[in-house]
Amino acid sequence: MLRILLSIVTLSAAFLTGFQNDLKPTVILISIDGYRADYFDRYPSPTIQMLAKGGVRAKWMTPAFPTLTFPNHYTIVTGLDPQSHGITSNTIYDRDSQRTFAISKREEVTDSRWWLGEPIWVTAEKQGQKAGTLFWVGCEAAIEGVRPSYFQKFNDEVPATERVDTVLKWLDLPVDQRPTFLTVYFSDVDHAGHSSGPDSTDVRDAIDKVDAAIARLVDGLKTRSLFDSVNIIIVSDHGMASVDVRQAVVIDEFFTPAQVEKVAWASTLVNIYARPGMEERIYEQLKSKLPFAIKVYRRKDVPQRFHYSHGKRIGDVVVIADEGWLAVSREKPRVPTGPDGKVLLKGFHGYDNRLESMRAAFIGYGPALKHATVVEDFNNRDVYNILAKILKLTPAKNEGGSKGMSLVLGQ
Repeated sequence: MLRILLSIVTLSAAFLTGFQNDLKPTVILISIDGYRADYFDRYPSPTIQMLAKGGVRAKWMTPAFPTLTFPNHYTIVTGLDPQSHGITSNTIYDRDSQRTFAISKREEVTDSRWWLGEPIWVTAEKQGQKAGTLFWVGCEAAIEGVRPSYFQKFNDEVPATERVDTVLKWLDLPVDQRPTFLTVYFSDVDHAGHSSGPDSTDVRDAIDKVDAAIARLVDGLKTRSLFDSVNIIIVSDHGMASVDVRQAVVIDEFFTPAQVEKVAWASTLVNIYARPGMEERIYEQLKSKLPFAIKVYRRKDVPQRFHYSHGKRIGDVVVIADEGWLAVSREKPRVPTGPDGKVLLKGFHGYDNRLESMRAAFIGYGPALKHATVVEDFNNRDVYNILAKILKLTPAKNEGGSKGMSLVLGQ
């Protein structure tokens, strides 16, 4: 019996050693949607904090404008601003096709025409590596005719434990089938921030839930003797601000349906696509009547620092709410409430990307990353180049810089 047990232990050790030896440079990219940068210090998260302590953490990461989920997730993996990669909001209108993209419309989300630029999984697949993307924005579309080797249809009901186990199963594949780039996405913190606000116990509980899922991932990597061999990068797409439901302005009270071709709503951002000859009239009407906390711009006049003034997918007139305010429509003039009258929206994002409340997070742990280091902030456009460098890929054309790489990558 002892001889049999020793044989099993020897075989297991040989398997793990062989697995570790044939591991190529590998990145697991984790998104915690809505994880504001200061949550790291405000709320307990033992696993996330352990990774940061042993690895590298940015004081914060600056998201792209608009600070919404789809634009920023796609910026992170392409290194492009939303005006360049085409995902300019969570709702987009395309004049050429007269189609509307919305995050809830699967036929649009899976249509490659919306997704410009080259996400890192396409870069990897084109250069002979495999990718496994679990619920990352854009991964269900055949971008440039390429999909990741492994992906799943988005389903937010899939438990966090199952998400982690899927990533670990991909790592268990034989070397010729194993992805080198893997993603996993968690929405819990964002949901809690919206429904209860960033200062709530619900956010604390959501962070605890996500931290436990990441602990499960770490334990799985340790079991496979991979914890110190793979690179774990945790990012968020944006932060979260408290909102006051009394500060909701009904924008379409100030123009008529006959003046517009389409309006794309995002609660803190409104893109208005004017009918021919109506742009200036709509702009002047809004400019003269909107309160000080709601800004209105012609597309060409949107502040340059937003990088949000080029491309047909941005409205002719752009309305941007100040922090804590909402820009709503007649159809949905106020935020939803529950049967007991309780307000179901106490937090939102989409605001100016330089606000402290919109700051995102970056935490990295692994052989390619610095150790026990806290670095200055950088732009989330830089993440694409960081990923490409770790994976030894030639990056596609992008707008990211080298600041992020110099700050977080080891020698």
